[in-house]
Amino acid sequence: MTEPMHDVQPVTMSSQAFLILCRLYDGCYDELKQNEQLRELIESIGDILLAGVETLEKQETKPKTITFPLTVQQAFFVRRLIVELLAQAPDGNDDKTTQWLQECLTALSGVGAAAGAKADAN
Repeated sequence: MTEPMHDVQPVTMSSQAFLILCRLYDGCYDELKQNEQLRELIESIGDILLAGVETLEKQETKPKTITFPLTVQQAFFVRRLIVELLAQAPDGNDDKTTQWLQECLTALSGVGAAAGAKADAN
C-alpha cells in the first residue's frame, strides 16, 4: 500500500545527524526487512536514505543541512525506531550521537499535519 505523493513531506536536518540516522538504519536494516509486512516500507526508507548519502558524496563542498522526502508513514516508522534506540541509551548520556539522534527526532516530528503549517510559515 503506497501513499499518494501529496503525503510526502520534506525533512531537514544537519548532514551529521542525517549520516548518524543512516548508520543507525543500516545497522538494523537486515533485521527489519525480515518482517514481510514491513518489507516494502523498510526498503523504501532505505532507498531514500541511500539516495541522500549518494547526493552528499557527490558534492564537493558538504552542506550543513540535508533535506529529503518522507511520507508520513515512513517518518513515523523512523521516528519510532529512534525513540526505541534512545530509550535503550543509558540515562544521562549526553554524547554527540545522542544529540544528533535527538535532532533527527525533532526534524521527523514536524512531518504530518503540522508540517503543512510549518511549510506555510517559511
